[in-house]
Amino acid sequence: MVILPAARRAFALALDFALPVSCALCGRALEPRRGAPPLCPSCRALLRPIAGRRCPRCGEELSSEEGLCMDCRARERVLDEAYPLFRFSGACKDLVSAYKFRDRRSLAPFLAELLAAAAERLWPDWSIVPVPPRPGKLRERGWDQVERLARELEGRGFAVARPLERLGSKQQKRLGREARLANARAAYRLKEGATPPELALLLDDVVTTGATAEACAAALKAGGSRKVSLLILAAD
Repeated sequence: MVILPAARRAFALALDFALPVSCALCGRALEPRRGAPPLCPSCRALLRPIAGRRCPRCGEELSSEEGLCMDCRARERVLDEAYPLFRFSGACKDLVSAYKFRDRRSLAPFLAELLAAAAERLWPDWSIVPVPPRPGKLRERGWDQVERLARELEGRGFAVARPLERLGSKQQKRLGREARLANARAAYRLKEGATPPELALLLDDVVTTGATAEACAAALKAGGSRKVSLLILAAD
């Protein structure tokens, strides 16, 4: 039997999801075990969550400041609070890149478990709202990494709402800070007839300037959400 390249890739992805056989970071062979995270113990130990005092608004680690960080003091934010699990550097950057760009979808349950622990502790009664992908992304890549995390969380019993949609726009990563803000404000809106949750917990993978999250929060609050917070894997 001849296996076509596309079918071979799909088979490999399914096998990796069920029984990961190599570490997503160092490539070291793993003992195939259903439900095990695709990370060796050494690489797992390299993932160090943000520790210490955090800014209550953006979630960044504070050095010498008290209360809000200097950036949050200097500008208004629509988001009520944000909580990144990690800094987007080192092992975390490699891990997220493997998940997003190298199709290590078997990382989704592991990453969702980390997100679930924070959501249960900080926002137990909130509805998770995944940031929607840009139009055409599913056609180009075949999947959306944030939606996959949302489905994992949904399977763990979290309420998930999808009231947002993204319109066609330039890709954020190619723009500067001010251009990102303007681009994002025009890119996100509520779906026609959608009612957002009163307590909305935005879900995304990485935040850079925060423009996307702010635009989504503005759309949710304009539609009736009373509070909007952001839960993310990492802050760049």
